[in-house]
Amino acid sequence: MTAEFSRERASLRSGGEVGGNSRLHDSLVNILGQRILGGSYKPGDVLPREDELCAEFGVSRTTLREAVKVLSAKGLIEARRRLGVRVRPREDWSFLDPAVLSWHPDIQADAELMSGLIEARRIIEPAAAELAARRATGADLAAIESAFKAMQASVPDHFDAYCRADLAFHRAINIASHNVVLRGMAGLMEAALSASVTVTNSFMERQARALSVHERVFEAIRMRDTAGARTAMARLLDLAAEDLHLT
Repeated sequence: MTAEFSRERASLRSGGEVGGNSRLHDSLVNILGQRILGGSYKPGDVLPREDELCAEFGVSRTTLREAVKVLSAKGLIEARRRLGVRVRPREDWSFLDPAVLSWHPDIQADAELMSGLIEARRIIEPAAAELAARRATGADLAAIESAFKAMQASVPDHFDAYCRADLAFHRAINIASHNVVLRGMAGLMEAALSASVTVTNSFMERQARALSVHERVFEAIRMRDTAGARTAMARLLDLAAEDLHLT
């Protein structure tokens, strides 16, 4: 059990519900989500009975039931009369939901999930880069370049700033695709990007290598080289897979 998890549970137990229903509800959702993503409750497991959970966390049945609704909507659990609340199969979980990914206690160690995130990016991002090379406006190119320069300025000492700039770089390319469906998926892909980018960027000694490939992506888009943009983005994702030992 992590220190953060322990603090959140202690907060639940000591905070009471008067004036704090929203906080308690959010904390309860977080804790139960962490237990599921962390494997304390595995797919197929039935959660403890309602009265047991209410007693453990010091919350009302209403607060618990609202938390169950949230987790159900994210595909983690299902409630059935007489059968209780059961954890759904892992493939039903909404892994592109930022909240769901945030509940994972050690996402880097989850090879299946990290592999899935990289695969999803391989499907979408090279195509987005190709479309950006064809359709990007001057403002789009400026946004991509600005993010790239922010990455350059952050190496090697400002890890958080580098990650933010890296996310902005990929987001700008997605927007520059001017594909209404891809742009509509930006929020969903943000979770996959955030998880995999933060982990792969943690290999600080490899940032310079990745930065040079980001530059190739940008230059291909700027030069309207559609094939080059697709290839460079695919290479960037190859590097991420190599860093995670997924190749």
